[in-house]
Amino acid sequence: MTHIDVNPQILQWAQRRSGHSDAEIHRKFNTWDLWLQKEKDPTFAQLEDLAEYTHVPFGYFFLTEPPIEDLPIPDFRAGRGGKKAPASGDLLDTIYLNQRRQSWYEEYLMKLEAPEPLPFVGSAQGLDATTAATLITEALDYQVTHRTKLRPISKIRSHLMTKFEELGGLVIFNSMVGNNTKRMLDLEEFRGFTLQSPIAPLIFINANDTVNGQIFSFLHECAHVWHGGSSGVSAGGDPLDNQDTQIERWCDQVAAEVAVPTTDLRDNFNPHTDLTSELDRLSDRYYCSTLVILLQLRSANIIKAQGFNEIYDNERTRILNIMGQQKQKRSGGEFYRTQRYRIGETLSHAIIRDTKLGTTPMTEALRLLTFKSIPVFDTYAHELEEV
Repeated sequence: MTHIDVNPQILQWAQRRSGHSDAEIHRKFNTWDLWLQKEKDPTFAQLEDLAEYTHVPFGYFFLTEPPIEDLPIPDFRAGRGGKKAPASGDLLDTIYLNQRRQSWYEEYLMKLEAPEPLPFVGSAQGLDATTAATLITEALDYQVTHRTKLRPISKIRSHLMTKFEELGGLVIFNSMVGNNTKRMLDLEEFRGFTLQSPIAPLIFINANDTVNGQIFSFLHECAHVWHGGSSGVSAGGDPLDNQDTQIERWCDQVAAEVAVPTTDLRDNFNPHTDLTSELDRLSDRYYCSTLVILLQLRSANIIKAQGFNEIYDNERTRILNIMGQQKQKRSGGEFYRTQRYRIGETLSHAIIRDTKLGTTPMTEALRLLTFKSIPVFDTYAHELEEV
């Protein structure tokens, strides 16, 4: 039986990257402490199990010291505490996967014809938040009067995804790493990211949020695309967070104005009713979090700044309680139906089409789609044609 000499620091790094607690790692490997203390080395088979369990490439365990694995895109996640936590393996692997997808799609477009830069990317750079919000609202056909025709709220999310992809972008809503239900994405860690590209900008949204929250995060990431700056991962869901960059504050302002237009809010706010009830009514009108509505009310001086933080924190607590109840009731959904969100319709059609033409190998297609077998690919291709 072959034993492998592994630096204990790499073992500890692999555990941290995976997010597994001490209790979990000890339950899985009862000789874990002996490995860390160099009283015993793992076998080749145990190391393979550890690589699978921690989602760390097997070859990393042969390094002499832990690799430095920074986020491959700018980190805008500093929140109310002003601190950025190290990126988890789930976040890193999600970014890596979608970078591969975006690169594949850019090459795919190049093969079809030399694509022109998309005119909306960067078109709001230098504009104030209200003007930028108008551009995005019109491009996504997201006027308040149009939203009322889309019910239930899941149709809003589908509408926004379709409109952005019709413009030439890629959109992914997913709650896990690929299709791995054992690697759920942490909403506290991030709510979305943008991978900029002049021909194929990609927006990823953490779908562990409420649909209202997902919509706001999507609008926040749209602001990044229209601004045209660098890629980046952000909290993006709680606009009261003390964002550490001007671009994040601007994107929050743009997203809030798209979601809750100030002029419409002034016309529709009823100051003579209970605030909680009014927030719920307006949330139903705008398909938006009550927290964003509160911030817009303050921005428009409809609610005074004095005492606002207490009102906001109370509402935030109420919403978190509601989210917790909804999460307990949430079902997993039907596998093939959810793939159009987990992969995106444009990307799905392109990969399937190119694979059927024989240009993209099936192994690469399965890797990009995160499918485990050809029958799953075939069934999804059929289901997508039926949509």
